[in-house]
Parts: sequence; C-alpha cells; structure tokens
Amino acid sequence: MRGFSGEQLLAVADEYCAFHGCHVRSFASLAACAAVPGARLHGVPVFDSVEAAAAALAETIRALEPLSGSNTGFSDVAGEVYRRWAE
Repeated sequence: MRGFSGEQLLAVADEYCAFHGCHVRSFASLAACAAVPGARLHGVPVFDSVEAAAAALAETIRALEPLSGSNTGFSDVAGEVYRRWAE
C-alpha cells in the first residue's frame, strides 16, 4: 500500500483552496490526514486495499477539518486523487 506524503496532500489542498476560496486551517491536521492511507503497524499495512485507504483518508479529513471550509468536498477530492495515484 502506497502512502501519501504531507506535501502531496498539501498540493491537493492548495489547488482546492484556490478554487473554493478557503485556506488550510491546521497544517498539523492536514499532516495527520496524509498519514492515514499509508499507516502500518509492525510493518503491516492497516488497509488491505486502495479503496479502503482512500475511504479512511476522506473520513479523517471530514473528522479533523484541516481547511477553513468545504472539508466535505475536499475529502471527496482528496480520496479520489489518492485512489488514482495509488492504483
């Protein structure tokens, strides 16, 4: 399972925010969200599929709300970007 770096998610967030008129509210939350798809315990991936990892990324974005607004839309976009990148 491929991970997603904080820089990759920040690039997605920057493009999303420029279009939707919001900004990153919490870089720490954004970094935490980025860590979710590539999470491992004792070297074993937490997720068994790209789809599960993408869904968890989207769910975490909705929970942590790293942007100043439109986090639900951002979660959908980020999940899809991750899906396409990881497959």
